[in-house]
Amino acid sequence: MAGLVDGKMAAWLQVIVSRRREQAGLYREIARQLPLENAQRVLDVGTGTGLQLKAIHDVHPGIELFGLDLSEAAVQAAQKALAGIQVDLRPGSIHSTDYGDDYFDIVTCHSSLSYWIDPQGCINEIYRILKPGGKALIFEPQREIDMEAALDQIRDVMRAKGPIRRWGAVQLHKFALKRGSRVGLNLYSIPEFRELIQASSFGDHQDIAETSLLGIPIFARILLWK
Repeated sequence: MAGLVDGKMAAWLQVIVSRRREQAGLYREIARQLPLENAQRVLDVGTGTGLQLKAIHDVHPGIELFGLDLSEAAVQAAQKALAGIQVDLRPGSIHSTDYGDDYFDIVTCHSSLSYWIDPQGCINEIYRILKPGGKALIFEPQREIDMEAALDQIRDVMRAKGPIRRWGAVQLHKFALKRGSRVGLNLYSIPEFRELIQASSFGDHQDIAETSLLGIPIFARILLWK
């Protein structure tokens, strides 16, 4: 896992991938699904280059923004991407943080949970730092999908792009979904997500379902509340 998230090369790759996701509208789509009304503080876990926070700011500019990522190089890239926006960016793990109890209204995360070494411990930490009534919204690739249908949808989403870029997107998703375990990715099924949350501090405070992002049907939408 460390080899994936540490170093300037990994941060450079994150910049490329996150820019393409931004251009495709992924971060904007997630931001619009977050329950941001009346929220004061939002934490983005695994924020990478910070473009999810930028999309949240564009939707609700008055919210206090916080970002956490294991990679110091990624945090530095996020500081550049978010120049001019007030944001608290920190390198670190969601497994154990310095945030106070009952601190955040919203915690969000996209495609990071499957890399967590101790997911239940991380989920319990999210519970601790959420305010009573606060919510966490996590989008995560899930294991039980129709692979060929998903890849066809990715090709369709990328149809306006060049052939090399379209091919690259398909190969990246195919590798992650089929062989991601080689680089620390541990995909869960929807029932496994439910069992994981049930055993955490959230217990029954969960709503988990299959969903699509950018029309790609490979994700679980995990809504948790305190």
